[in-house]
Amino acid sequence: MTLWYLARAAGFVALLTASTTVALGALGTSSWDGRRIMTHLVHRSAAVLTLAMLGLHAVLLVTDRYVDVGVGGALVPFTAHYRGVALGLGTLAVYGFAVVSLSGALRGRLATSTAAVRTWRGIHVTAYGAWGLAMLHGILAGTDTGLTWALALYAACGVLVAGAAAVRLNRLVRDRRRPLARARHRAAVPVSGGTR
Repeated sequence: MTLWYLARAAGFVALLTASTTVALGALGTSSWDGRRIMTHLVHRSAAVLTLAMLGLHAVLLVTDRYVDVGVGGALVPFTAHYRGVALGLGTLAVYGFAVVSLSGALRGRLATSTAAVRTWRGIHVTAYGAWGLAMLHGILAGTDTGLTWALALYAACGVLVAGAAAVRLNRLVRDRRRPLARARHRAAVPVSGGTR
């Protein structure tokens, strides 16, 4: 039963760090000066912690005997015997986070042109979808979902990410209305190897 409690704890920590990662990613291009570098550093660190907690969560669930989640059920979406749809959403979320993390790690190599930067951003923005799948997975598969503290945690994660996304969208709309400011911003940020 200890593994089951640890698996649940790792899942909640992964949700918290994933929410932090996505929110900081949204705010990263909205930051100013030195805060941008710090935001990027914390964003990347939280992403690494998210992947570690997701890995721990999956390994603990597979090795625990409280529920029937085999290796195949953990790796192949929607094939687990225990809450197959909910676990499938979690598996897809993990794969989404892995792709986004890989694109983030390779950003300096991928950002060699304007078209490559657009492609990178297109891949990296799927973090919102992976995060949404992770939230659904937790709500549908979580045995703690009905508890007040768990609902509060899900709500806080939702508000955090939605708020950060709203700030980012607001800045994008404002910058599009001010083309000179946007051009100055782009001229100040290097295209490749930057922290954007």
